[in-house]
Amino acid sequence: MESKLTEDVGPLAAAAVASSFPLLVYDYEHGDPPEISQTVLSVADGSMRTIRVPEMCDYTCLETPQGLMLMVDTASGSCWLWNPQTGEKTALPSMNGGELPDHCRCLVSDTISSPPNWVSDDDVDHPDSLVLVYDLTRPELLFCRIRGGAGWVKQSYDIDVGIEVPAATGEDEGPIPTPSAVISDMAAVQGVFYYSESRDVIGALFSFADDPEPRLELVTFDARLPTLALDAPQLTVTKSYLLESSRELFLVCLFYIGCTVERIEEVGAYVMDFTEKEWCKVTDIGDAAFLLGPGCFAASCAAAEHGLKSGCVYLADDDNDVHIFDLKDGTRELDIPALSREPFWLVPVQP
Repeated sequence: MESKLTEDVGPLAAAAVASSFPLLVYDYEHGDPPEISQTVLSVADGSMRTIRVPEMCDYTCLETPQGLMLMVDTASGSCWLWNPQTGEKTALPSMNGGELPDHCRCLVSDTISSPPNWVSDDDVDHPDSLVLVYDLTRPELLFCRIRGGAGWVKQSYDIDVGIEVPAATGEDEGPIPTPSAVISDMAAVQGVFYYSESRDVIGALFSFADDPEPRLELVTFDARLPTLALDAPQLTVTKSYLLESSRELFLVCLFYIGCTVERIEEVGAYVMDFTEKEWCKVTDIGDAAFLLGPGCFAASCAAAEHGLKSGCVYLADDDNDVHIFDLKDGTRELDIPALSREPFWLVPVQP
């Protein structure tokens, strides 16, 4: 793959390759003092170029499955959403301290949809439009309103992992509660943030627009995680990803046999049936491609429009290879990028 070096091409450097979205982006530090540049790989046509995008070098930034990026100026605390395709910015409330968690993910809730009927009745205001950051190491959420918000709100949560640890001494001291688990994957669908609370429980977080200050309400429901059908009982490992596509909640499962995650045995896609509260397997996802990345990142984009293969799952994860799984045919391909660093996805922003 050919890589072309372009230095300081301006504040909208990413817009120059907008037609090649989605992109895999590799951050790179070099020199003394170190300078940051980005190598961007177009999965559609295989082209690669190295550029310096000031917005992605001078500020702390978080990519989102919605294509927008959360930008934070750590010096001033100023925050905004940035569209890397157009350069458009949407101002957000300032963040006190300007510090994001070291390991976190960001989501943007949609602004026009109404929640499922099981979340609210028709006479209740629609959920608020939020930017949400969830810490991958601590049970904390950080969020703000996209428009009209007064500031960022930090909220803790408690997930019951269903495990009790016996007391070290004495029989009447009772069990010692385990620390709260943390959310590792989440998807924003119709104004609601869904996450996997356990193998058999899905949680949902939402905030209504009429609340004076944004606050997240939590509800849960049972939905058993799909398993791999085998002729004989074997130990399996499942890695799951939640994502939104066509305003529906999807789950992608990577199934491994044995105790390691070296070889993927099967890839399954499932859509949530909110009436029955269950995952339904699908092999036809229409003209969509699912994009999976490190840290349980998952997004969907139109395939034909962006030069991708319809009905496929693109996996760019910890081994830095790009795997392509065809859900309908059950086939797989392997594309090996020229770089060994861990990338992140920049997906097209839907109008």
